[in-house]
Amino acid sequence: MSGAESHGGIDRYYQIVQEIQKRALEQEYSTLQRVAALMANVIRDEGRIFLFGTGHSHMLMEEAFFRAGGLAPAAPIFVTNLMLHEDPSLSGHLERMMGLAAPILDRHDPRPGELLLVISNSGVNALPVEMAVEGKRRDLTVVALCSRAYAEVAPLSELGRRLTDVADEVIDNHGVPGDAAVEVDGFSWRVGSTSTVVGAFLWNCLLCETARLLCESGDELPVFASHNMEGAAQHNSAVLEKWSVINRALSPH
Repeated sequence: MSGAESHGGIDRYYQIVQEIQKRALEQEYSTLQRVAALMANVIRDEGRIFLFGTGHSHMLMEEAFFRAGGLAPAAPIFVTNLMLHEDPSLSGHLERMMGLAAPILDRHDPRPGELLLVISNSGVNALPVEMAVEGKRRDLTVVALCSRAYAEVAPLSELGRRLTDVADEVIDNHGVPGDAAVEVDGFSWRVGSTSTVVGAFLWNCLLCETARLLCESGDELPVFASHNMEGAAQHNSAVLEKWSVINRALSPH
């Protein structure tokens, strides 16, 4: 690459992300196929695909929600205090607390047979694991997106379980423990986290395979188009007319 000597950090991060994406795709391929088939079945039954993540993991809920090429049944479980934009210290504290999953899930009234994707890079924080347990208790299909390598070494919460112990399906993002992946000479800690970029890649793999399965079987594909494309406003209006009733995340509060 041009400028490799002066921009070694750029090249190293690019190389690492490529390697992780390639490994994740190769080793998670069959899992992605199974989960996409589950998602397609949920959509055929006019159900929702819930997504839950705390801290930086909430960005993958944003990636899935109400965007061009995105699924109308995607129902993010947004909780402001679990994000980082108001109080990052509080967010970090709450994601380690037990007893919050049930009341949070109650607000969304999930139905048995719907799907819950729990995103937690470390796979051990109390609230995401408890959310997976609560989802299973309510007969949701629970899918975890996490780093298996990180979950194996991260200290367990008082719940004493990992996402990998609870979920029906586990998609490994193949990130390293600690998430940051690039070593810098003369510095003790690594930089350049990979969980967000690889997580978004894996979600879009699921989305595209789900879309293929629905179209192949002749079923409805409820996907939004970019508002800046001709004809998109009419298309999106038709999608919303049906799915905003089913998926209350799409309705004004």
